[in-house]
Amino acid sequence: MPRYEQVRVVVVGSRPLGEADRIVVLFTRELGRADAVVKGVRKTSSRWGGRLEPFNVCDLVLFRGRSLFTVTSAQLVELFTHLREEREAMTVAAVACEAAATLFAPGEPEPGAFGLLEDALRLADAGVRGPAAETPLLLGALVGMLTEAGLQPALDGCVVCGAKEGLAGFAAGRGGAVCARCLGDAAPLSPAALAALRAAVRRPLGELAAAPPSAAVAEGVRHAHALYSYHTGLRLRALRFARR
Repeated sequence: MPRYEQVRVVVVGSRPLGEADRIVVLFTRELGRADAVVKGVRKTSSRWGGRLEPFNVCDLVLFRGRSLFTVTSAQLVELFTHLREEREAMTVAAVACEAAATLFAPGEPEPGAFGLLEDALRLADAGVRGPAAETPLLLGALVGMLTEAGLQPALDGCVVCGAKEGLAGFAAGRGGAVCARCLGDAAPLSPAALAALRAAVRRPLGELAAAPPSAAVAEGVRHAHALYSYHTGLRLRALRFARR
């Protein structure tokens, strides 16, 4: 196994380590999720500058240690300045990054999910219409990440009996929509939210970013988040911020 890895990454988070170092949480095209130590980054004289801030796209050289990588060089590829200045855009970016960081196992190439994350960041940087939790871009990014992880919601028929009509609920534990006869303890699903979820599956992110926000999208986000939570045992912290 090579000791050095050349990777393209999105920085999705970080936390302090000791007095001067930091652990950066990375989502990489070549290795999926990876955590890496950045030596001396918290010193005022740090050579790293702002290259390893969250949401940045960078080309890194990583040294593989026993439990963590160490960043040995970093070249900034893309810096999204606008989304750091607008709350709703930053929320969309944070949800996409958090989903990427938690849905995929480390060590596996994830080119599809990485491309989706880059697209979501670029589109959020271009501006978000309305509240983040109601924007089709956020729903599309979350559903897209679920799909890349093999968890695409089933929306074309009842996951219990197969009925194509009368879909009236969403059962996260069963993976998608259910009809009125099979509703059980499933969450109610409105026709408009079903349409929003189907659009999130079928339409590219660029089209979703241009679509208007709505309460139906917000309902779709709740169902997609329930599916995410069922499979990960987690809740998206960034989404709680979006709803405040």
